[in-house]
Amino acid sequence: MKHKIFTGLLCLLFSGFAAVAMAEIERVPLTDKDCLKCHLTEASAIAGQESAHKNDIGCFDCHESHPPEGKAVIPQCSACHDSADNPHFGLENCTRCHAPHAPLVKDFSGLEGNGRPACITCHEDIDKQLTSVPSAHNEQDCTDCHNQHGLADGQFQTCLDCHDKHSPEMEFKDCLVCHLPHQPTAYNWTAAIDPKLCAACHEDVVRNFTDNGGAHLENLACTECHTKHPPRKEGVIPACADCHDPGANKHFAAGHCVQCHNPHSPRKIDFGSIKNLRSICLGCHPKPGAEMKRTPTAHSRMECNKCHPSHGERLSCLKCHKGHSKSMQYNDCLKCHKHHAPMPPKLAKKVPSKLCGSCHKEERSSQQADTSKHSKLQCVYCHKGRHKVIRECRDCHGEPHDKPLHKRFPDCHKCHGSPHNLKKK
Repeated sequence: MKHKIFTGLLCLLFSGFAAVAMAEIERVPLTDKDCLKCHLTEASAIAGQESAHKNDIGCFDCHESHPPEGKAVIPQCSACHDSADNPHFGLENCTRCHAPHAPLVKDFSGLEGNGRPACITCHEDIDKQLTSVPSAHNEQDCTDCHNQHGLADGQFQTCLDCHDKHSPEMEFKDCLVCHLPHQPTAYNWTAAIDPKLCAACHEDVVRNFTDNGGAHLENLACTECHTKHPPRKEGVIPACADCHDPGANKHFAAGHCVQCHNPHSPRKIDFGSIKNLRSICLGCHPKPGAEMKRTPTAHSRMECNKCHPSHGERLSCLKCHKGHSKSMQYNDCLKCHKHHAPMPPKLAKKVPSKLCGSCHKEERSSQQADTSKHSKLQCVYCHKGRHKVIRECRDCHGEPHDKPLHKRFPDCHKCHGSPHNLKKK
């Protein structure tokens, strides 16, 4: 009995002490640091990324309670990320790409080639680029090129990871001068292009341009004329009149420029197959046209390309005409005959008498037999300027005799004979 009473008093005393102790203990609220004690892995993941989950919220903003007092709360992403703010937030299975404690996506390998539907919710403009200019890139998944989210080195593959270089020295930055990654066949020039890059696809054209480009090569780059590239239609092949104003030169208004001019070798012209060429030539060469008009000959009725098979080239007279003598050279022809007004002959200041003798054999033979000073003169000394010009004896000799004698014998030849073989009286 005493034992029971003692036990009862002891229990009563202990319960009193416990009540007093509990009344003096205050509840201390937990902090994020307390979470570290048990959830080190999750805390390390949060600390490893500079995301909004680290900088803008704490553990208790998402996990409102914890056992044993409450349930372990795992919130839905949509609780904070409202699909009304961004279509991307309306996608399901967020954790397929995003780890809640490290939400920034670093690795797309888990998407297994099905990332595009998710990507285009934020990158709608990229999707429009891909579909507006279809290419093989449009048929691929985003993750085929983008290993991670972002545009830093290593987060995406470069063109050269899949495509062969156009030239050995080519770098990734060179690709971007012509090709936009999401519209590779649109060919948008973003900078001046080295002709060497163009040569990768247009080798013959660039070689011709480099060798024969003339003023085009000196003053222009490929992309200054070819502002666009197929499949674009406008700006691919420029009009010559864009630079060569038809109002500045009649030749520029002739039209059909490429009939004569290859834009990559504009001065290397082959006239062989061109018809009705004369009016075009005279646009730049009016002087020959005026000469032929003043002095009509068989030449003035011919097309220019009969004598000029290519620009800057002219055939020798001897290609069509037989020389006055076997020893005659092309330059000998030009001493008497002008290209565009070959007749009548116009004599140069110095024409070897032997050339005159090719046609005037009797006169030349007579002069060679002459013993007077006339034998030492060139034919053109007396026959100046034009063919068949015959000077008067008085032009050189005046009237060396008495006036009555000259009046009685006005013709010097009556006494002195032929001027090519003088007779002294």
